[in-house]
Amino acid sequence: MNIALLLAAGTDPTFRMDIPKQFVNVYNRPIIVYTMETFQHHSEIDTIMVACLKGWENMVEAYAKQFGISKLKWVIPGGRTGQETSKLAVDRLMEECSAEDIIIIHDAIRPMVSDEIISDSIHTCNKKGMGVAAVTSMDNVMMTDDGVTGRLSISRYAFRRIQTPQTYRLGDLKKAHEEALDKGIEHENDTNNIISRLGRNVHFSKGSDKNLKINTVEDVAMFKALYAMKNGDI
Repeated sequence: MNIALLLAAGTDPTFRMDIPKQFVNVYNRPIIVYTMETFQHHSEIDTIMVACLKGWENMVEAYAKQFGISKLKWVIPGGRTGQETSKLAVDRLMEECSAEDIIIIHDAIRPMVSDEIISDSIHTCNKKGMGVAAVTSMDNVMMTDDGVTGRLSISRYAFRRIQTPQTYRLGDLKKAHEEALDKGIEHENDTNNIISRLGRNVHFSKGSDKNLKINTVEDVAMFKALYAMKNGDI
């Protein structure tokens, strides 16, 4: 079984709107609904879990009913960090699912994720044990100690920008969380950070610069433009 875990538990005090960014309305639909719809319509996704902000669970369930997200099976409150939220979700899923099931972790604030990216993450996981969406940067980067001056230039070909989805076997991810806590690895935001800190290689799957993560008000405007282009409105 392929389970999509949509992470919607984060808050960002720098986001200049009155409600969490995952619930901001764009063209009369909340951003999280666009994301849920993509996984709802994907033929390889069997069921959906949403880990959301405490107090917003009923809202997510209401949105699912309103917009026909019939694959939604679980809505749980998230934790204080991405790592804690992921572990809470994995622990809950292990109560009802098989260790061999696939879990596709995706940011609810990446509503432009494509079917191709989701499929490649799943297929890479089946071949390599995980599939983490990644893209090559279009720019070189520099190391900095003070944020004002640079001391080491790094070629853009030497690193990847990590996105979601990030896909794993459920049982493998359960073990990784347990091992991380045993080794004092805490407060990570991305699952791939946990895997790398455990000394394992992270296997990349396809990403895209269009797989926008909405972090700022300006990103909301970018999403509107990308969505309009995708649907032929521009």
